[in-house]
Order: sequence, then structure tokens, then C-alpha cells
Amino acid sequence: MPKLSTWLFAWILCCLSTVAMAQGYEKLYSDYRGSLYQIRLIEKSSNSKAGLGSGFQISPDGLIATNYHVVAQAVSEPDEYSLEYLAVNGTRGKLTLLDIDVVNDLALLRQEKPGDEYLELATDTPKKGETIVSLGNPLDLGMTLIPGTYNGIAGGSFYDRIHFAGSINPGMSGGPAINTQGQVVGINVATAGNQVSFLVPVDKLSSLLKHYRAEGGTLNLKQVTYQQLLDNQQKIIDSILRADWQRRALGEAQVVGEIIPAIKCWGNTQESETNPIKRIDKGCTGQDVIFLSDDFNTGRVEYEFFWLQAEDLLPARFYAEYEGQMDSFYPGNSAGEEDVTNFRCQQGFTSQERGNETSVSKPDRNREPLIARTSYCVRRYKDFPDLYDIFFLSLSVDQKNRALVSHFTLSGFTQESADAFTQKFTSEIQWP
Repeated sequence: MPKLSTWLFAWILCCLSTVAMAQGYEKLYSDYRGSLYQIRLIEKSSNSKAGLGSGFQISPDGLIATNYHVVAQAVSEPDEYSLEYLAVNGTRGKLTLLDIDVVNDLALLRQEKPGDEYLELATDTPKKGETIVSLGNPLDLGMTLIPGTYNGIAGGSFYDRIHFAGSINPGMSGGPAINTQGQVVGINVATAGNQVSFLVPVDKLSSLLKHYRAEGGTLNLKQVTYQQLLDNQQKIIDSILRADWQRRALGEAQVVGEIIPAIKCWGNTQESETNPIKRIDKGCTGQDVIFLSDDFNTGRVEYEFFWLQAEDLLPARFYAEYEGQMDSFYPGNSAGEEDVTNFRCQQGFTSQERGNETSVSKPDRNREPLIARTSYCVRRYKDFPDLYDIFFLSLSVDQKNRALVSHFTLSGFTQESADAFTQKFTSEIQWP
């Protein structure tokens, strides 16, 4: 009987705790719902919704924060799209776009008439494991509260993102994540499913707000975007070039591995009785891209290698199979003809010394260099003329039944950054 009483007491406590949490969440929502808005992208010709997101007021003068990707079409095509808000009390109004941060996917808007309620931005970082609450309007179903857990800054990314153990759904992008004091700690931005979501840390929003206030409200958003992309590509290339590049074996060659934590590598081997060529693949990709529009993203770094070998094929047959397998390379980012020029390419044969001078014996240093057929292609960004997509492909051609393929794509980098990366990349590939 005492054991039953103990169990019953624990069950009652658990129920009371659950009720208390539910009441706490209900009070949070009740206290701060007036600062929440649905952000609507309006197609002007039809005067109809073309996209939805969430936002929240952050100041007494009516400034509203949301994600850049929620309002991107109004930035890139202002003659075709406008922005409106829908408040929780049913009122609607026009929104003016004030400032953006494309790298951290943030935007600042102003409503025609400021609302009475706004959220404060937190100055203290939550503790890992602390409960926070995401707010937003999923699937146009009305404002929703999603409790979850703060798990710190996610690793393996070019950009700071909070790992939130909760379900952010479509339409909640741009909504706030608040602590139990009602202060904003992050902004909803993405989900990977299964209770894995990501938030932009609130300090990025604080910086954007500071930038807008300092500029006095007279911003050329295209120039703002251009400078942000220039600064971001420089930050990425500096971190890559400063890193300790580690070579990894691929067949008989040594190739580039994971240069920095934000770049992840994967491998695969293709070998079967029906295919006379054994192929070993290694692909490495940065985990982030910058969204500029539905058809245009940038900031990608990716590289890959392929080792091919066959023991019993004549050289002519080997190279026919080799070329057939290596004819489908393309840039890693998406872009339309209104965004970029056509690729312009330089092609030719290049030579590279074999082996590592510090490790091979003296007789081996006199071996013939590795000969490769190389393509180096660039396309310029039409709105950002110092930024390019770079496509590099090198196929070795001097072995009877062995081949090494090297490829990389950089998207949204200056020519100087691309040249520095190319020189470092090619110098790290070794074939003894």
C-alpha cells in the first residue's frame, strides 16, 4: 500500500506540473500575442497572396522583424510585389521594407501605424537545456506556440544558428523564439524535421537594428546586399586559407579532406563484376548557402574527387568509359539568366609535379609531371559585378588505366578569392 501511495503521489505531482506548464505557456501567448504578425507577400497584378511568413514588433515606433527569405521577392521585384501585415486582432496594413541582412536571413519592416505591443530583445544567452518557445503562423492556420529546448549554437556551419529542439513549420519563418520572461532569444529560420529546428540568434537582429538606426533610414538595399556578400565571401575564404589543410588518400592519390568544420565530406566506392572500372568518390560541401531569391542562391563552397582504375582494359576503352562517366558536372548553386552572365571558360592542358617533395626519394623527383585537361570557368553576377561563380574541373590524361578527377565550385566570390583558393587547392593534390 505505501508503494501505491508513493506512485499515486508522484503521478499527481506530474499531472500538476504538466498543468502548470500548460498554463504558463498559455499566459506567455496571452501576454505577447499582440506583438505578433503574419507577413504577406502580395502579387500586385492579382492583389493576392503569393507568400506567407511571420514577424513581430520590436520597438514602440512600429519596427517589425522577419526573415529575409519571407520578403525577398519584394526586394528583387518591387514593381511586382508588395508587403502587408495581418495582426492577431484582424487589422491589416501596408509594410515598408527598411533594412536587410541576407547572410543571417533577417529583414526590418515598418508598419503604417505602430502597434501597442512589442517584444524586447534578450541580452542574456539562454542556458543549454532551457525551455524556450517559438511563435508563428504555420500553414496560415493562425498563431501557434511551440515549446522546445535551447541547445546552443549548432556546429559545422559558416553562420551562427541556434539548435532548437522543437518543430518549426512552414509559415512560422520570421517569428520569434522567446524565453519564459517573454524576451526574444532567436528568430525562426529553418527546420530539419524530427524536432530539429534552427533559429537566428537575437544578437544578429540587434546588430541589424543598430545598423538601421545608424544609417538614418536612407538605405540602398541593393548596395547593402552587395557589401554583405563581399564581406561574407572574404570571411569564408580567410577561414579556409588559414586552416591546416589535411590530405586524405583516394586510390593512389592524396586529395583535400575537410578543410574547416563547416565543410563536410562523404565518400563512396562503385565496384561490380559488370563494370570494369572501379570508381572511388569523395565529395565535400559547405553546409550553408545564402538565399537571394527563389531561383538564386550563393555562398556555396564544394569540391569533389574521383579515382578511377581498371586492371584489364585497353587504354582506349578505359578512356572512353572514363569520359562517359565524367560528362555531367555543373555548378552547385542555382541562378537564372537575369542573375548571372553565361560562363566564360579557359581550357587547356596543365602539368603538376608528382608526389610531395619532402617525402619522395631523390630519383622519384625526376619523374614526369602529372598531365591533366583543365577547365576554369567564371560567370559574373549582374547586380554585383565583383562577384562570380567559379567552376574548376581537372581530368588526368597521362595514365593507361588510372585517372584522377578534381572539381570545385565557388559561388559568390571575388576573382582574388577564387585565385587564392585555386592555387591552394591544386597544390594540395598529390599523385606519387
